[in-house]
Amino acid sequence: MPVKPELLLPAGDPEKLQYAIAYGADAVYFGLPMASLRTPSKGEQFTPTNLGRWIDYCKAHGVKAYITTNIFAGNRDIDRLIPHFEQLADLKPDAVILSDPGVFRSARKYAPNVPVHLSTQANTLNVSACAFWQDLGVERVILAREVPVREMAEIHEQLPTLQLECFVHGSLCVAYSGRCVISDYLTDNTKNSNKGMCGNSCRWEFDVVEKTRPDQVYTMEEDEKGSYLLNSKDLCLVRYLPELQTAGICSFKAEGRTKGVHYVATVGRVYREAIDYGAASSEQIARWEEELEETANRGFTEGFLHGKPGSTAYTYESAQSQSQATFVAATEGEINADGMLKIQGRNRFMPGEDLTWMTPEGVLQSTLAEAVDERGFKTDVIQPNQWVWVMPPRGVSEETLRWALVRRKERVPVAG
Repeated sequence: MPVKPELLLPAGDPEKLQYAIAYGADAVYFGLPMASLRTPSKGEQFTPTNLGRWIDYCKAHGVKAYITTNIFAGNRDIDRLIPHFEQLADLKPDAVILSDPGVFRSARKYAPNVPVHLSTQANTLNVSACAFWQDLGVERVILAREVPVREMAEIHEQLPTLQLECFVHGSLCVAYSGRCVISDYLTDNTKNSNKGMCGNSCRWEFDVVEKTRPDQVYTMEEDEKGSYLLNSKDLCLVRYLPELQTAGICSFKAEGRTKGVHYVATVGRVYREAIDYGAASSEQIARWEEELEETANRGFTEGFLHGKPGSTAYTYESAQSQSQATFVAATEGEINADGMLKIQGRNRFMPGEDLTWMTPEGVLQSTLAEAVDERGFKTDVIQPNQWVWVMPPRGVSEETLRWALVRRKERVPVAG
C-alpha cells in the first residue's frame, strides 16, 4: 500500500504560513526573499532575525519546514548564502530546497546536517538525472512539471529510496519549469525573472508589426480565440491524486507563495480533504473543483500529466485571473460579551448578503444579519480594511473562528 503523501503548501510570509498550517499542511515551504525565488509581499517578511521563530512554530504544530534557497545564483549570491546556511545549520529546518549546483555545494559545506530537496527549477526529467542527484546526497527530487505520470512511476520503480515530489496545483509557466528571461527583456532590467521578480510578460497581449509597415498592426490569433498565446491555464490535479500516489509521489505541492491567504486556505482545505478521503466519487471531485474555482485562477488544466497539453491548456481571451467568489473578510478570533466576532473587510460587502464562512472544520453558509462598527454603530457597508463586529455562524468553535475566512459567491451569467 503506498504511503499517504504529505500536503506541502506555500508560505510567502508569516501570515500565510499560519493559515497554511491551520488548513491542513503537513509541510510548508518558505524562505528569505534574497534566496527563495520570490519577491517580498506586503506586511511582515521572513528575515534572518525571525526565521528561527517560524521554524520553531512549524515544529510546535507538527509541521515540517522546508527553506527555499532555489535562486539561480551569481558569485555575489553565493557569498551571501554562506551565512544563511551557517544559520540554517543551527536552526535545523527539515530540508532546504535548491536548484543550483553551486548553491548545493555551499549547502553541503556550511549546513551538512540539513537534508536537501532538489527544486523543480533544476528541470529534473528522467531516471538518470534523479540518480545523479541521489548519488550526491539529495534526499528528494521535486520533479519538473513536464514529467508525465507514467514516467514518474518509472523513476520510482528504478529508484525506490528516492523521495519524489510534484506540483498538483497552481500557476504554470510556458518555459521549462520557470526557466525564462522574457520578463528581463520586456520590463525594468533590475527585475531578474529567475530571482523571483518575473513580470509575467507571457501573459501580455501581443500584436505583430511588419518592419516596412510600422503603422500597420496585426493581432495574433489562433482559431479566432484571441492572442494570449503563452497564457497557460493553472494546474489542478485534485482528481488525479490516487494515480500520483500509486506512481510513488510522496509529497503533493501547491504553488502560490505570492498569492493571498484565501488562496492558501482554500487550496489547503480542499487538498487536505482529498488526500484524507482517498478514492472519491465523481460528484465529490466535482465539488472540490468547484470550490477551487472560488480562488483566483485562469481556468484549469492537467498540464503534462498524461502527455503534451493541447490547445485547450491555454486561456486565449484574457490574462486576468478569474474567480467564482470574492474574498470579503478575515478574522482574528476576538469575540465580545455579546458573542459577536470581530472581522476585517478585505473587499466591500454589506449586511443582508449570503456569505460563505470557510473554517478548518468545514464550510458554512450564513446570511449576514448586521454589522456594528468599532464605535458601536450599525453600518450598511463594510469597506476594505474596516473592522466590524458580526454574529458568526452557529456550531463553530472559537479556536476555529480564529482562522475563518468569509467570501461571497458571485453569480455566473447563464448563456441563452
